[in-house]
Amino acid sequence: MVPQKPQMLNSWKEIAQFLDRGVRTVQRWERDLQLPVHRIGKGKRSPVYALVSEVNFWIATSGITPPRPQLVPQRALRSGNGTIIKSGSPIDVSHHLMAESLKLIRLVAETSVRQRRQAELLRKHILEMRARIR
Repeated sequence: MVPQKPQMLNSWKEIAQFLDRGVRTVQRWERDLQLPVHRIGKGKRSPVYALVSEVNFWIATSGITPPRPQLVPQRALRSGNGTIIKSGSPIDVSHHLMAESLKLIRLVAETSVRQRRQAELLRKHILEMRARIR
């Protein structure tokens, strides 16, 4: 039986372990970089939880580089015209492709947020127009 990945992280320790960072770093990210952490109750010392999907989305859009895998600089894999150099080792090519896929994930996430904002604005304008018509 394959263990399922958690859908919710139930403490600072679990969140920090998921991000492969220390608890204080994760708490600082919540304070300074809007890491999506939810509090149960009120106050600074109240219990916290985070949804894995929100944390993954935050990673993709925040610019924080995930701790794994280690990525090879792109200049080692690109020729002058931007094409991938074929003489790189399979591991180097794999790392390069991983870096490119992370860029695409970040772009898709940012576009999704932008589209959501535009949809909310459009919905607001439609409601305003309906109110004028009545």
